[in-house]
Amino acid sequence: MTEFAPVSSFNRKAMIGFVLSLIALVALCAGLLPIPLTALICYPPAFLLGGVSLLLGILSLRELRTDGKNGQPFAWFAAWAGGLTVVAMLCLMVTGALMYPYVSTMVQQLMHRVSP
Repeated sequence: MTEFAPVSSFNRKAMIGFVLSLIALVALCAGLLPIPLTALICYPPAFLLGGVSLLLGILSLRELRTDGKNGQPFAWFAAWAGGLTVVAMLCLMVTGALMYPYVSTMVQQLMHRVSP
């Protein structure tokens, strides 16, 4: 007697992209908490996981056109959430780069006032 492995009805890339996009969104939101250094800890993984989930979402949408498998809502969510996370991270990086000269001069002025 031969044993047959059960066929998965969901696209694996869609499911992995969905989970990674949820983790990326949590990391993005955790970086906004008013706790010191959370941005430095949470933003790089959010950017990386958002990009990976965007890629997996797009790849799984392409596969789902030809397969008969389920998972299209998960693939769409992975693509959209990953894309929004990447765009949000790019906006935060540009804003930080544009504000750096103002923040650095403000910190220098505060340091001169505090030091005797």
